[in-house]
Amino acid sequence: MRDLALGGMPHLGSGITFERGGHRYMATPNLKGGQVTFVDMDSWQVVKNINLPGPGFFLRSHENTPYAWADSMMSAHKDMLTIIDKRTMSVARQLVLRPGLTTAHVEFTRDGRYALVSVMQNPGELIVVDAQTFAEVAALPMMKPIGKYNVFNKVNRSEGTSH
Repeated sequence: MRDLALGGMPHLGSGITFERGGHRYMATPNLKGGQVTFVDMDSWQVVKNINLPGPGFFLRSHENTPYAWADSMMSAHKDMLTIIDKRTMSVARQLVLRPGLTTAHVEFTRDGRYALVSVMQNPGELIVVDAQTFAEVAALPMMKPIGKYNVFNKVNRSEGTSH
């Protein structure tokens, strides 16, 4: 058992793991502090904290994309997604798809080609985004979509989802 020097309350059920430079890393959002923490799983040392626009709940990725997507749904910036480059552990882009609306809970398609983003309003949407270009591909109207888990990615232990 190890203690981790985390600056706040992690949401480990929303954490991810990934391989980089011969090491396995874990990343988890901080539910209160508005940041994502990266931990080297060999040494169990925190290697990086990335500040987000505000506290969020979900962090997701896929082994076929170099990016991890974090939301800030519990903040004034509830409409913003922060896309983090796993290769450099730095912010690659911030994306607002629906200004002013709660945008969260990114999941990936089986092949990792598309990010599925919930606009958690009533009415809301499920937005399909190209995971490489960040361009919106489609939007499906839904009533407060949440809980759209990719069963294939879960049972096959995709490195970008929690298990």
